[in-house]
Amino acid sequence: MPLSQMQGIVYDDVGLHLEAASSFDRAAVPLGMYLAWCANHQLLSETLAEHAAGLVMRVRFREITGSELAVAGCAGVLAAEHLSTEGRAFTEHYYPSYLDEFRAEFGSDPYAVEDDWDHYDRIAPRLTRALMRFRQQADDDGAAGSGGGKPSWWKIWR
Repeated sequence: MPLSQMQGIVYDDVGLHLEAASSFDRAAVPLGMYLAWCANHQLLSETLAEHAAGLVMRVRFREITGSELAVAGCAGVLAAEHLSTEGRAFTEHYYPSYLDEFRAEFGSDPYAVEDDWDHYDRIAPRLTRALMRFRQQADDDGAAGSGGGKPSWWKIWR
């Protein structure tokens, strides 16, 4: 999708959570953990990775949290232009249920979660499992729609 078409597609905005969270820092935590996970799974756009290269690297080395990347690198917004092609497809598929997953892991108040790497390590496996299911579904859909997906010789190696 060309950048001109992506502009305007916003998946989340910290500002939408301010009233429920009661502070900007708390409002940024769920989005920040998702963005950090995207950074760690190569789901960010080249544009964001270049624009905020230092921040992205610091997230990967766990020197800052994903919330800091979200605020300083993305102005508190998760938008299509921040994600790779796969990142956009996965986010469109998964993100509507993300806060429910977040609540299932941490309890009913997603804004009471500490913004630290211990909590990130609890939500990250849920996100990774969802990504693996998403990729498997895409592979299955491709196999069904294109006459195979994997080459026929693949059966030899099973």
